[in-house]
Amino acid sequence: MANPTVSDVHVSAALSDLSVAYFNGDKNTIYDRVFPVIPVRKQGDKFYVYERKDTLRSDAKYRAPGAEVEISGWRVSTDTYFAERVALGHDIDDPTRANADPALANLDADAVQYITESIRIKNETDWVSTFFATGVWDGASSSTDMTGQAAPASTTSNFRQWNDAASTPIEDIRGEIMSVAEKTGRKPTCLCLGAEVWRHLADHPDILDRIKYTERGVVTEDLLGSLLGLDSVLVSYQTSNEGAEGGTASYDFVASKAALLCFVPKSPGLRTPSAGYTFVWTGMAGTPADGRGIRIKRYRLERNESDRIEGEQYRDYKVVGASLGAFFTSAVV
Repeated sequence: MANPTVSDVHVSAALSDLSVAYFNGDKNTIYDRVFPVIPVRKQGDKFYVYERKDTLRSDAKYRAPGAEVEISGWRVSTDTYFAERVALGHDIDDPTRANADPALANLDADAVQYITESIRIKNETDWVSTFFATGVWDGASSSTDMTGQAAPASTTSNFRQWNDAASTPIEDIRGEIMSVAEKTGRKPTCLCLGAEVWRHLADHPDILDRIKYTERGVVTEDLLGSLLGLDSVLVSYQTSNEGAEGGTASYDFVASKAALLCFVPKSPGLRTPSAGYTFVWTGMAGTPADGRGIRIKRYRLERNESDRIEGEQYRDYKVVGASLGAFFTSAVV
């Protein structure tokens, strides 16, 4: 008969709290700052999707005295999520623990930080693959991705790349704000930028000219958001080593040279549209109830004379409203 192990009946709360602190303290990533994080009781389940055509159509009619009221309704479909487990472990052997200098004596905290950082990079990479990608969004004026070009735009889906001083990023972005609003009845609230895109926008003469009379005359994310009428502008600075293990390191920004304009509600709820959601399963003991941070386990491997520390998180990144987003690819060179 199988018996529960120590790690099954006890999860180190102190180390879990430490991981949450590392998660909340990082502003280089945007994967948990854009779309609402939904804690869920089941690892996989269904959720309801309301038909956009019904919610944006008015069937209300003038009603004459004694006449029957007009009857209407709406259609509902279902979609599914499944929270996959992302995990990493680290072993601390007894000789290493015994020989550690005082400056390196907190090996458990070091392991939690290393595991948390690795899972954070994985989360940002997966978030970018899901949301910050071509062929995902159809809220743009061309119903396809907006593509930056070095030469002047030649079709409705092209724009002059924003590293060019002659480009018009404010007009480009405002045009797609109007497109998403026209198609969905929801004005976009958030602009997500790769670090290279932000660098060029912050120095763009058109933007600098519009803010030159502000207090400091320096472009910030909040100031750009105010200029565009958005609730937030978020920049992903996360880098990752794409080189092979043991080989030459190859560093690059995860979010590349693109931008995503999207509608995000202030809080999730029934009949509340959103471009995307992050579903996090919180059913495992030791998982933060709000879905942020990771579950930490620490247990003894006597056969290896080691203590093992594991970190894991169950989550699913889900596009739930493709028309609530417009994607700018190759926004800069």
